[in-house]
Amino acid sequence: MVPAVGAGLSMPILYVSDDRRRLITVTVTEPYSVDDILSAIDRQASEGQWEYAILYDQRGLTHASTETDLEQIAEHVRVAGQGRPRGPVGLAIRPHPRSFLVGLTYSTLTKEFMDVEVLLNEVQLESWLSRNSRQSRRP
Repeated sequence: MVPAVGAGLSMPILYVSDDRRRLITVTVTEPYSVDDILSAIDRQASEGQWEYAILYDQRGLTHASTETDLEQIAEHVRVAGQGRPRGPVGLAIRPHPRSFLVGLTYSTLTKEFMDVEVLLNEVQLESWLSRNSRQSRRP
């Protein structure tokens, strides 16, 4: 696993890549910007891990992305992917109507080029992880 944040630094994005499980976990905290999210997308693409499952843990956020932000992120994913299939995407969010609407909007914006699941609780999160990482499988 390779965290993106050095010891003692506080940043809005913690990016952890686990090659054994073929899983990337991006924990997003506030304050964050769209550029922070775009950087995580670029890192996944540049490190040759586009097909890895990626979990965006946004359960600590109280600020919801705007539709314009979501459109910008979706377009960036489309371009960064260069037509390659992307691994499954999980969005772990707070069970709040606004957060759920943001997750559904993003899923709709990206449905043509990737699968996004909105995860509202620990049971859904654990199910997504068991289906989309190699934790319990042998390579």
